[in-house]
Amino acid sequence: MQRNFVRNVSFVVASLLLIAVSLLAMRIAVRADQNQRTLLSGHSVPLIQQAHLVQATSLTQQLNLSIGLQLRNSSDLDSLLSAIYDPNSSQYHQYLTPDQFNQLFAPTSDQVQQVVSYLQSQGMTVTSVAPNNLLIDATATVAQVQQAFNVQINTYQAGNHTFYANTAPPSVPTSISQLITSIGGLDNSVTYHPLYRRLIKHNLNHGATLVAPSGFGPKELSGAYDATPLQNAGTLGDNQTVALFELDGYQQSDVAQYFQTYGLATPTISNVMVDNFNGAPGQGAIEVELDMEVVGAIAPHANQIVYEGPNTTQGLNDTYNQIVHDDKAHIASISWGLCEAYSGAAELQTLDNIFKQGAAQGISFFAASGDSGAYDCGDGTLGVDSPASDPYITGVGGTNLQLNAGAYGSESVWSNPNDTQRSPNGAGGGGGVSSTFAQPSWQTGPGVQNGNREVPDVSADADPATGYATYCTVTNSGCPSTGWITVGGTSAAAPLWAGSIALINQYLQSQGKAVVGYANPALYSLFKAQQQSPAFHDITSGNNLHYAATTGYDMASGIGTPDVDNIAYDFALNSGGGGTPTPTPTSVPSPTPTSVPSPTPTTPPTPTPTPTPPPALIQNGGFEKGLIPWQETSSGGYDLVDNSNVHSGQYSAYLCGYIGCDDRIWQKFTVPTSFTKITITYWWYSDTNKSTNKCYDYFTSSLRTSSNSIIQALQNDCNTKVTNQWVSKTYDLTSVLSKYKGQQVTLFFQGTNAPNQYQPTDFFIDDVVMSVQ
Repeated sequence: MQRNFVRNVSFVVASLLLIAVSLLAMRIAVRADQNQRTLLSGHSVPLIQQAHLVQATSLTQQLNLSIGLQLRNSSDLDSLLSAIYDPNSSQYHQYLTPDQFNQLFAPTSDQVQQVVSYLQSQGMTVTSVAPNNLLIDATATVAQVQQAFNVQINTYQAGNHTFYANTAPPSVPTSISQLITSIGGLDNSVTYHPLYRRLIKHNLNHGATLVAPSGFGPKELSGAYDATPLQNAGTLGDNQTVALFELDGYQQSDVAQYFQTYGLATPTISNVMVDNFNGAPGQGAIEVELDMEVVGAIAPHANQIVYEGPNTTQGLNDTYNQIVHDDKAHIASISWGLCEAYSGAAELQTLDNIFKQGAAQGISFFAASGDSGAYDCGDGTLGVDSPASDPYITGVGGTNLQLNAGAYGSESVWSNPNDTQRSPNGAGGGGGVSSTFAQPSWQTGPGVQNGNREVPDVSADADPATGYATYCTVTNSGCPSTGWITVGGTSAAAPLWAGSIALINQYLQSQGKAVVGYANPALYSLFKAQQQSPAFHDITSGNNLHYAATTGYDMASGIGTPDVDNIAYDFALNSGGGGTPTPTPTSVPSPTPTSVPSPTPTTPPTPTPTPTPPPALIQNGGFEKGLIPWQETSSGGYDLVDNSNVHSGQYSAYLCGYIGCDDRIWQKFTVPTSFTKITITYWWYSDTNKSTNKCYDYFTSSLRTSSNSIIQALQNDCNTKVTNQWVSKTYDLTSVLSKYKGQQVTLFFQGTNAPNQYQPTDFFIDDVVMSVQ
């Protein structure tokens, strides 16, 4: 029961040959080009044209640089991504781990060292190298930067905005020019801005504030976009994690108050601080809290990881890269953006490399498409927003949503030419044609034009006039002490989509399917197909200040707004693996009883009461309901619930069977507050192709704390003790769990295969039962 053994060996050999060839070519180039320099394109600063020169920037001023490096084997990566998202490919949904990506596509240590050595030779301090080798952070003075990159750094002023910038593109020695994608931090002319819009209540008396929610709350949002059937069936985002990209902090008590007001449990929230960001809530706190509250409104049980970094090029790149490297979330929501022209082509390519890795790992990115309609740069010219314009991002536009008795009524594209706070043309959902990215192969269908990448891909409510109820008391962000405000903007639409995909992923896993991952190919596939359950509301009225909504795709609303329940069903039906997905249960009215004669009552014998058995601590121990509530990780990207070898029923958990595997499956449970005995019993099976008497491949089981510390190791067997049949394992846990009464612990199974041994071992688990007396 070997998984694609021949294909894996061929892939590894081919990869090693490619690495060897690229290293040899690189070293030859280094010797030939020691004294030559090459200009790096894509580093112009458009704002210089609108500003006047103040003076040369002080030579002693410190700059924080972010050097983006080129991917290796980029054409192979493109081919692999096409296969991962092609339902007809054997590699469909076989997501990579960060380690696998690094081995195949990340810059080599030798390549990184060449760039690091050059920076250090110019007196710069290298502060960090990203784990995937895509980014090098460094600090340097203006004098060192000017010398190293042959640029002039000047100080400029545009209106009230003072900034420094390079006057011309940087250059580097030709020997390393092919390794570098971008040099960020040469200017601070622009920063990312949060893409939200507050509703201004003109009819309020001066000083009046909202004391109760005003705007759409969880019930209205779920009802409008048909998430309610999934929620009512218990699909609430369990075992799903959403990463929130943020460039500011937040106030935890605000978020808690939001969920308390709506009767929802506060989700599990963790924070990741990037580049020593302190997490203090500032002017953008309203954005952070809006994102957290909207994701939780749709998927209240989904875990949230809030990645917070400084609003600099270095902080921006490192925060995106941290989300991808951590690989803890299959969904990411981005509500901060900047027009493509101000980002620059070089920086956009660095971000594209990061997002490609995310796609290879199965991460769905949703980004706000902007709040200035078709004029994202705010200068009266057509432009689109980054990162929504990146092909590996799902760009989310904006609509005006009208409800009908709590359900979907109608929508039109959001635009308001009178709202000129940020753009002279007005406010509205971002959309248009990218000036940087070519049109991807999946972007086809009725209404799609031939040319460059078009945005948005999808839309959702964003008009402040039909905005979201939001709780925020951070005064630095302009929030009132009473907390409740109404907020719109595409920055609310993006987390709505992210929360919706959390529900969809849970549903897919319950059907034995893989998570959505890079969403655009699948979304456009649904758009182009005739579905039994229509996945989108086609928006056909309104405009985004330039592009009009039409039937089919348009650059005002994309392919439409979501019908979450239908998308979940359609994805499950079209994602391979066989079988028809189980539809979401609907409420069926009880039949009206007919009148029948009442029989003469007789006194029945008093039955002997049957004691109610305690609830099972381990749910779905036979894996017949798919993955839920188990959780899993697989270094090969495999779905571990499998039907190839079972003890009973139709499914078991299949760990390993391929070279270098690290497969894990676990379930959390709460230890009863009182018991006399607890035992765990499960069946396991193992076989191997190895003939050696030395242990290389291991299967273990253990009990762990909520922080993943081992409470008790249970089983530890290797390839020398394979069973070749189903064997029952039983362990008495009474003593070890007596110290954990009322606490949550984890039952944890893990299988590993050695990376360099080409005779893998299979491990299977089935019929897991935890008995309590």
